[in-house]
Amino acid sequence: LQNKNLFPTITEIAIPSDNNYQSVVIDSINPKPIDVYIDADGNWLAKYRLLPSEDQDVLVKGGARVSYKPRKETLTKEQKETYLKSQKYWDADNPEIKKLARELNSPEKIFEYVVNNLKYDSTRVKETQVRAGAGGVLKNKNSAVCLEFTDLFVALARSAGIPARSVEGYANTSNSSQRPLSLFKDVLHSWPEYYDAKLQAWIMVDPTWQNTTGGIDYFNVFDFDHFAFVIKGTNSEYPVPAGGYKIPGQKSTQDVRVSVTSAFVKKLPGLSASTNFSKSYLGGLPIKGEIIISNDSGVLAPNQTVAVSAEKLSPSLQNLYFDKIPPFGKKVLTAS
Repeated sequence: LQNKNLFPTITEIAIPSDNNYQSVVIDSINPKPIDVYIDADGNWLAKYRLLPSEDQDVLVKGGARVSYKPRKETLTKEQKETYLKSQKYWDADNPEIKKLARELNSPEKIFEYVVNNLKYDSTRVKETQVRAGAGGVLKNKNSAVCLEFTDLFVALARSAGIPARSVEGYANTSNSSQRPLSLFKDVLHSWPEYYDAKLQAWIMVDPTWQNTTGGIDYFNVFDFDHFAFVIKGTNSEYPVPAGGYKIPGQKSTQDVRVSVTSAFVKKLPGLSASTNFSKSYLGGLPIKGEIIISNDSGVLAPNQTVAVSAEKLSPSLQNLYFDKIPPFGKKVLTAS
């Protein structure tokens, strides 16, 4: 991270998080963030305060257990509407995309169209590649990388009324010609997912690899080789995944290292509480203060309720609810 300003600033980075296909344990973050919060897509975003002209390297270590079957997730009406919106690179309102969406009108047909009509262009695998987006790749179908395969699927699905979003992360491959990686300097990968209302789950698919492997099924059966760093649904450009935080002009570096293992130790969340109350209050006036719940562990703490009791005050017992807290994050509750 780098702050070129003459004043302090707050910035944030995305760290790999839990989602419907994976469980994550963060072993360490050095230096510790001032907070970690969960965004609308479920990403864990760690916040840092940088002094004027300060550079800071953040090292995150952890492990993940990956599944080929997704967990269920119920979407609200507002969430469904969000994942149908047209955005930059996902131009669902583009007349040509709208016409194609009416003809295709199902996740499988959209997937087949993307696989059969785009051609992977290995010459564009470089850091300076220009992202064409869904509308752009339709004008030049013979020059696509994983970003365009993903963008076109997302735009067509949204235009057809199917909630969709993109995933960026690490994909384990031993044959880069058949299963290419082409995102950022750390050679990451991008693939889409759509929401299946009957299954009540987000379903990951990979049109790029089905195209480049000559037809291996990446629609009906997913694998253990995909590990998400970020999910982009509310914003087609943010957050940036690990491996994408490069300071302009610096020497090229590899910032992501992943090893595959069968060992995974699931940890229990550890919460601690502190209070922020005044030492004295005026009689007859409301008493208000804060209770800070901190997740000191490396795993996601589920939503729950904390009981607050007072011997000589009314009410003598309050139950305060708080939502999920990511590793090294916190929630501030108001008690009165």
